[in-house]
Amino acid sequence: MARRVYIETYGCSLNHADTALMKTVLVRRGYELVNDLDKADVVIVNTCTVRLDTEERMKKRLKRLQKMVADKRLVVAGCLAAAQPFLVKKVAPNAVLVSPQNVHMVHMAVEEGCDLLGEPKTPKTVFVPDAGIALRGGYAEVPIVDGCLGNCSFCITKLARRHVDSRPMEKIVEYVASLVRRGVVEIRLTGQDTAVYGIDLVGRRLLPELLQRITEIPGNFMVRIGMMSPDQLLPILDEVVEAIKHPKIYKFLHIPVQSGSNKVLKVMNRRYSVEDIYEIVKTVRSKVPGVTIATDIIVGHPGEEEEDFEATLEMVKNLRFERVHVAQYTPRPRTLAAVLEQVPDPVKKIRSKKLMALIERIGYEEHNRYVGTRARALIIGLGERGGYEARLYNYIPVVLTKTPPCTRCWADIEITSSTWYDVRGVVIG
Repeated sequence: MARRVYIETYGCSLNHADTALMKTVLVRRGYELVNDLDKADVVIVNTCTVRLDTEERMKKRLKRLQKMVADKRLVVAGCLAAAQPFLVKKVAPNAVLVSPQNVHMVHMAVEEGCDLLGEPKTPKTVFVPDAGIALRGGYAEVPIVDGCLGNCSFCITKLARRHVDSRPMEKIVEYVASLVRRGVVEIRLTGQDTAVYGIDLVGRRLLPELLQRITEIPGNFMVRIGMMSPDQLLPILDEVVEAIKHPKIYKFLHIPVQSGSNKVLKVMNRRYSVEDIYEIVKTVRSKVPGVTIATDIIVGHPGEEEEDFEATLEMVKNLRFERVHVAQYTPRPRTLAAVLEQVPDPVKKIRSKKLMALIERIGYEEHNRYVGTRARALIIGLGERGGYEARLYNYIPVVLTKTPPCTRCWADIEITSSTWYDVRGVVIG
């Protein structure tokens, strides 16, 4: 039986968490994980399809792998496999497909060569990855919920992760405790929409209770709450605000607003208003000093006219989000927005450049306020962009310009410079 497995992972934190679960399943069945494609008997690609450029990247990689590993089993997992299985089979005819709901059964795809695209008898949420496999340096993703309650007109991910499926609270708490015992100092709670956690279990949102349970775990660690939709956050806003005041939780919220125009939000089928966004940000900032609010914005969505884009610029100017992820809209198959009249690509590019210039200016102004100050920071370890990375209490990233005396520890730092994205500093004392 083939025993050596090579895995590539693309996309969001949920995908990385799914990969950790696949690795756990395979290791427990006696497989060896290898980092060299040439040494593997089985190749697994955990894919993403959120945007057109991402899809093209996946297609290109799968075509190449199909040729490179013709004598090996190729397993394609993730959102591309679930949302566009016919596309995957066209690009890689010999591939075996595994949907996100079936990653805990990946051994069947590896051993029997059968596609796993239906709903499993046992949900993956009753399982958690092995803590030793899941940790990535000083941090680890902790998946708490799959799926969302939305039906956004631009989103293809809803086709891949269809239903809200929450992990039992006890499973999560035990898992976090095991990660902390392994030395993880940053717990990243992940989900398509963390605000809906628990609604499928008991009919109400359990995120605040989960956060309380996690903060009761002994140890030196911080919790980052993952993305939550504004309409799902509103019913539990007061409870979440109280929760992030806890010293073990970063003063950080990721609230994707997508547009500053009510007209465009309606076309997107987003179930909140611009006024709701202002109210959320005002409430959070009034009660949690120094909080960082991150957001996502789609530029050039169908229906976005110049006045709508200007409304988005105005919202960014007024609310001064500390971090903004900008994406030019790209049509996705089997979504409503794909059949609407499209904004021309040159217009999207111009608007994106204008928005990014504003975001970078605001980011630099906000981060420049820290230059010359001293602060406590949690040193996570080597960052993905090189150098050692730390975090302030509000999740602002700190790139350390000199090797720190310790990692996975708190230290006093002096902030010496800044960029629009982060601050730079050195450990003092």
